[in-house]
Amino acid sequence: MKFYKKPVFIVAATVLALAAGAYFYFSAGKDGGPEYVEVAKGDIIQVVSVTGKVKPVRDVSLAFEKSGRITSVNARVGDFVYAGDALARQDSSELFAQLEKAKADSASQRATLDKSRVVLANYYSGIINILNDAYIKADDAVRKQAGAMFTDAESDTPKLSFSSTNSQAVTDAQNGRLASRTELNAWRQELNALSAASGGADLSAALVKSKSRLAVIGAFLVNVSDALEKATGLSQTTLDSYKAGITTARTNVNTALTSISDRQQNIDSQKATIASEEAAVKSYEASVQNIEAQIAKTVLRSPISGVVTKQDAKAGEIASAGTGLVSVISASQFEMEANIPEVDIAGVKTGNTADVTLDAYGSDVIFKAKVTAIDPAETVIEGVATYKVTLQFLEKDDRVKSGMTANIDILKQEKSGVLILPQRLVSQRNGDRFVTILENGQTGEINVIVGLRGSNGNVEIVEGVKEGDKVIISNSK
Repeated sequence: MKFYKKPVFIVAATVLALAAGAYFYFSAGKDGGPEYVEVAKGDIIQVVSVTGKVKPVRDVSLAFEKSGRITSVNARVGDFVYAGDALARQDSSELFAQLEKAKADSASQRATLDKSRVVLANYYSGIINILNDAYIKADDAVRKQAGAMFTDAESDTPKLSFSSTNSQAVTDAQNGRLASRTELNAWRQELNALSAASGGADLSAALVKSKSRLAVIGAFLVNVSDALEKATGLSQTTLDSYKAGITTARTNVNTALTSISDRQQNIDSQKATIASEEAAVKSYEASVQNIEAQIAKTVLRSPISGVVTKQDAKAGEIASAGTGLVSVISASQFEMEANIPEVDIAGVKTGNTADVTLDAYGSDVIFKAKVTAIDPAETVIEGVATYKVTLQFLEKDDRVKSGMTANIDILKQEKSGVLILPQRLVSQRNGDRFVTILENGQTGEINVIVGLRGSNGNVEIVEGVKEGDKVIISNSK
């Protein structure tokens, strides 16, 4: 029997050959009868053998982005380095000076911003006092300065205590007195709800509402003043006193309105100032980050853990931008690439295991690997369509070096405990496969269905014969 000859499977083939003593034993019939093999159960494997090259999982070449004088070299060829280790440095003293200035400018701008935020906070914290003062002035205007001019002033039907030929002003003044009472009561509740813990949004909203309430009260005072201009039945002294009171009331209300408007303007202006200063701070911080990034680029750092394979940087020399100076290969893991012809690619998939021998160590040293990637597109080599397959070693081994030639046996499929026969005993005619069996001293052909074809010359018999059947050798075609 002819077994698969790849080194990794010599042992397996030998075991199968020995097992054939139990599974496939040859026997001659009496009186020189035909030799036969008994059908037996066994294991069958299918592999594809290719040759590839060992390469590092990662291989990086490093260069400075800008030209500059090299000040130090921190790694030599053969040194093991960790990811992030500095391998070489350029002069960065000028950049560090720029960085210190940028940081100082940024700190100064942030201090200015902090001061502006304090000013805004003070504007907000003073709102409650402004609103309380405005409320006192408004309440005084309605209930004191204009108080003597009304009867039933706090009822739902307040009346002017004097007559006026301006009837519309009288009606408006009386309605305005009722509206002013409503505004003052609601205003008082709002002010009671405010505290030092109130947020800026609530305080700003209170300013807007208070301004609206003062407008209602101001309109009421104007109507009272109009009614006084056409008043009848009042002595000159009383009329003058009423007019003076309304003038005082209107002045106080206008003063309150001005205080509220000024505070709104102060807040809006300060917010704009803060927005501008925040933008300036971001600009300074961006400058700091930009210079820090430039400084970082004056240091060649290894992006991976591995071994330095090239070190052309020399202290004192000027390094040109983009010129590769240092190379590092990953030392923790290697991989192999091999091209498999399209006739063998069927059945090869990611995760398949493989046995690998390296020419440097001979066929007796076996390394374990697995398929990690299969290119979906073909690569034509000498007119043959092939597919690039990548495999990784399963264990770290210091004997594995980049560039070594690898002999790879990929396990495509494996079955255990199936009926097997040497493939050469299965004949074919008109598309049918058959074997010649010996039964009760008579020979005859029987059709069979085959399954997996093993790489050691055996084939799986799916249907047609059973364990123990005798398959003729000498009469096989």
